[in-house]
Order: sequence, then C-alpha cells, then structure tokens
Amino acid sequence: MPVYNTDSERYQAVLARDSEADSVFFYAVLTTGVYCYPSCPSKTSLKENTRYFKTRQVAVDDGFRPCKRCLSDQAPLVDRQHALVESACSLIDESSGSSRIEVVAEALAVSRYHLQKLFKQFLGVSPKAYSNAARARSIESTLAGSESVTHAVYEAGYNQTSTFYAAQANRLGMSPKNYQRGGKGLAIRYAFAKTSFGKIIVATTLRGVCCILFGESQNAMVDDLQSRFSQAKLERDSEALEALLVAVVSEIENPNDDFAFSLDIQGTVFQEKVWTALQDIQPGNTASYLDVAKKIGKPKASRAVAAACAANPLAVVVPCHRVVRATGEISGYRWGVNRKQKLLAHETKKE
Repeated sequence: MPVYNTDSERYQAVLARDSEADSVFFYAVLTTGVYCYPSCPSKTSLKENTRYFKTRQVAVDDGFRPCKRCLSDQAPLVDRQHALVESACSLIDESSGSSRIEVVAEALAVSRYHLQKLFKQFLGVSPKAYSNAARARSIESTLAGSESVTHAVYEAGYNQTSTFYAAQANRLGMSPKNYQRGGKGLAIRYAFAKTSFGKIIVATTLRGVCCILFGESQNAMVDDLQSRFSQAKLERDSEALEALLVAVVSEIENPNDDFAFSLDIQGTVFQEKVWTALQDIQPGNTASYLDVAKKIGKPKASRAVAAACAANPLAVVVPCHRVVRATGEISGYRWGVNRKQKLLAHETKKE
C-alpha cells in the first residue's frame, strides 16, 4: 500500500485517480463544497483549492457534502464492485450454476456488460465460466451419493448429459462414473525415489502426474495413494517411469528447473484455483494464505486456502510449502513442518 504522508503525495494520488488511496483519505474542493474519493472521475481541482481528510466525518464536520459522482458517503467503489461480484457468485452458487447471466444481472440491477467486466476484473473469468465451474462443483459434490450419474447431472442444472461430459472432458482425469466409484477402472502406475528431503512416491495416469507424496516407508506411501484412489488399479512400474522420476527429483532438488510433464489433478473447483495460484509463487519466495485468497478473488477465504493446501496431491511441484502465515511464521505442512522449513531454506539458498 502506497503511503500518502504529505499534501503533495495526496494531490498526486488525486491527479492519478488512485483507487488505492480511497481507503486512506478523502479530499474536498473549497470552490464546490464537495468531498470526494481520490479516484473520483470529476474534474480535478486546483491544488490550492484542495483539502484532505482522514475520515468522511471530519470532512462533513468541516462543512463539506458528499460527491454524487463517486458516492463518497458510501463504501469505496472497488469495495462496492467486489460486493456486487460476491452477490452474483452467491446467486449462481445457490442455483447450482444454472442461472442465466442476464437473470443474475437483472436481479442485481446492473447490465450484463457491467457484470462481465467486473467478473474479469476480480476473478479473471467470465460469468459463464464461473457458472460452468459452479455446476461442475455441484455435480462433483453429489456424484458419490447420487442414485445415478444422469440424475446428478440434471440436479446440477445441465439440460443434457452430453453437455456435462463435454464441459468436463478437459477438467477431470477420470470419467464421471469413475469419479463416482472412487476411480474404479482407472489404471495408475507408480514408482519410488529418494530426495534430500525424504522418500517419495510418484504416480501417473494416462493424462499426467496425479500424485507426488512424501512418506516414511513404501507401504505407507502406497496406502496414502490407495486412499486417494480407492477403486483404481495400482501398478508399480519403475522402469517405465524412470524419466518421470528423474524429472520430479530434479524439480525438488533444483526448483528453478521447468517441470515439463503433464499434470492430472483432481479436486474441487476452489482447490484447483488455489493449486494453480500456488504455481505462480517462484522458488525463494513465499506468500501468505491471505495473499493467495486475494489472488483467486476470495479475500475472506484464508482458511479454505489453507485446507486446499493441505489437500494438495503434488508435493513441491504444486508448491504449497511456499505458503506461510501473514506474520511470516512457517505453519503446518501435511508432510511435516521440519520438511517445509528445509524446502524453503534450500530454495532460498538456491536463489
């Protein structure tokens, strides 16, 4: 957050219509008697006619009235926009993602164009993409308990089962029936390797690497893998996976290397967004759970981000170990805090 300690710095923020300054101060114009947010689109006042206030109440007490353009008597524009997007997401989630965007926009008294613009700004996806993800999340949560895949598909708001299969083709590594049955019929090959940070098991489907897990023994790691894919067929194949093992060990030992193998991660839509964000944290750097939550457009979801990190099936390659508390303190790691400390120290040294 920039610092606005002097009138000169504050005036520069007003000239730049700096929205980050909206949460720091208000400015008022002597010639109009109006107080505004720094990001107000109104014509900029002369420097000598501008006054600054830390709170709106002080501006009001000094005789200034709120601006009708930037609505300075309400929350800052970016907060109002964020709240609007959250409301739209809630409406979509409550309808299992089956609501048309026009209907959502009308319910919120905004245009479809405006809603699309805000979704891109805050979430990086269109309302339609979010709607599709919401429906996918809905069906994934009900598949295991549903009487049939078809029933679950229609419950999630898909008009035809073919629509669901087409939408899911590039997201899940297994078919809906296999997902429902714990991966029944899915073939997973695995092999073991040693790293400076302990033993690992590496597993892959035909689509890509699905698990990289630390463990104290081979039996324990196989049990961990089996618990994730309870009905899949597991096959040890060290010879066929030799090149993959070398690449994984290299990535762990030399985190600046590019990992060129395809990944096949199964998780909820939220988990996958978190895991994607984690891959943007460069070796030698860390981010807080709040940082990650903000990056995926869910600033209040720090705890959910922590849970997604704990569910990460790809140790180091999806670097959940680079996420720490806001204080910088190294917190829990499903493969041990000591291992997390060693990984971070190793990456810092490499930098």
